[in-house]
Amino acid sequence: MPGMGIGYLLGIVLTWTSAAAQPAAQVEAMRREADAIWRPHGVAIAVLTPAQAASPSAADGQLVVTLIHAAQRPATTGRRAPLGAILFDHDNVPATTITIDVAAVTATVVGVRWGGRTLDQWPAALRDAVVGRALGRVLAHEIGHYLLASRAHGDEGLMRAIFDGDELARPGRTTFAMADRDLPRLRARLGGLDRTSTLAERER
Repeated sequence: MPGMGIGYLLGIVLTWTSAAAQPAAQVEAMRREADAIWRPHGVAIAVLTPAQAASPSAADGQLVVTLIHAAQRPATTGRRAPLGAILFDHDNVPATTITIDVAAVTATVVGVRWGGRTLDQWPAALRDAVVGRALGRVLAHEIGHYLLASRAHGDEGLMRAIFDGDELARPGRTTFAMADRDLPRLRARLGGLDRTSTLAERER
């Protein structure tokens, strides 16, 4: 499956639980990273405007991604704060909504040292790029739960349960590849998902 052409366009609609939206540079870095992780598997990731989201032909599938901050989520005393989440119903059908905790993701990467300095000591543009990259990797993981229709976590690759700050921050994305054992299920799921647009025509 790696190396295949784009066959599925997943549109994401971003929402925020606070009045201030996430910096545009972080949002684009997030989308770009999630897209880079999924494109080798035939899935493109695009951010949709509200107008585009209202059109049934805007994408092959749509997810609503809500970016929250620590103040808006319940406390998790004694446990590491979840970086992202997607709900499943009793029949193991995934919801079309994903939540990402921006504060938890940022806290995970802020202590990473490059050139003897932590992330919060680097210029704003670099911080936005790294935080956006980390957000994109968390988003890609949650998209994995959706596309695989599985709550399960693996021992390697994108669908591991835990990533440390260095893994989320560093440029290389080898550890975020889809594990071989998940590829047959992914291929079957993509083949069975409803198509509401003609992606092949858009890609010409």
